[in-house]
Amino acid sequence: MRRFAVPAFNWSAIDWVSLVALSLLVLVAARIGERLSFGSRGLAAFLTALLFAAGFAGWSYFALHETIAQGIAMVMPGNPG
Repeated sequence: MRRFAVPAFNWSAIDWVSLVALSLLVLVAARIGERLSFGSRGLAAFLTALLFAAGFAGWSYFALHETIAQGIAMVMPGNPG
């Protein structure tokens, strides 16, 4: 049996702002979809998908990533040097 070396995972390559923001968007969309569906799983999934799609389009079109990243940089400046 051959063993292949697994490449090291580069954690710094992850865009953490987008990851957290889009994860929160999914959470909020799921909660709203659940509340608006009145117990129907199919309708909840459909509404969640629509809400997430609208949120993601807004995230992409209005360049919210840069705005949020700049806001975080103002609140938590990095260490110089």
